Amino acid sequence: MAENSWSDFHRRWSRLKPPLRANCEVTAAIAGAIEDRRDCPLLLGVTPELSDIGTLTVALDWSEAMIAHIWPGDTAARSAVLGNWLAMPFHRRRFSAAIGDGSLNAIDYSDYSALFAQLESVLLPGARVAVRIYATPEPCEPIARVRQEALAGNIAGFHALKWRLATAIAAEMGNANVPVALIHRIFDREFSDRGALSRATGWSFDDIDEIDAYADAKTVYSFPTRGEIVMALPRSFSNPRFLNSGSYELAERCPVFVADFAP
Repeated sequence: MAENSWSDFHRRWSRLKPPLRANCEVTAAIAGAIEDRRDCPLLLGVTPELSDIGTLTVALDWSEAMIAHIWPGDTAARSAVLGNWLAMPFHRRRFSAAIGDGSLNAIDYSDYSALFAQLESVLLPGARVAVRIYATPEPCEPIARVRQEALAGNIAGFHALKWRLATAIAAEMGNANVPVALIHRIFDREFSDRGALSRATGWSFDDIDEIDAYADAKTVYSFPTRGEIVMALPRSFSNPRFLNSGSYELAERCPVFVADFAP
């Protein structure tokens, strides 16, 4: 699993907005996607907006800091477990669903198959996967167009700019995996005058300077196309589809990926 690039990520969580952070629309979309499979869902990560979707939700996250500072706390209806998604510490055939928000994007694309293999082990027959993803569109705009759109004031939120830039990088490289430090480097190249960006968009320097958390990071995020996500599925998962996740900015690039487990 990719190393978390932000040692203090949990301290900045409250500043995140869609599309980076789930809102009520995303929560409703994922809850609706798993329908009557909400008895015991496995949550990949500790997204607080998804913590109460199930009758008993079990969250799995490798970061003690995230569990300590982001997770809303264990109750009779939810609990968080420290562990690796690629080596899950659970008994076989336990969970009625697997859910997450940006979970796939947090790991290397080459690890998707390993993650689905772990899910094959812990999901009950008939379980469903429902994970919001940040997908690279086909075709995808070039980096130069992202710059033009931002300086024209056509991108409402800074986090939308970051994801548009990241997917443009993935498309131009022809590789789903995007080093976080590369996002920072290209941002600095394209927006060397942060004052001009602030004036064009109305964004504060505090918002824009969030990108500096990516500087010198070793993390690699993945931004696959929809087709690449489907390609990573083993045969035990059927009927892959992509559902609308809301009306927030960039929602069309952030669908809920759904697949059914039928071993």
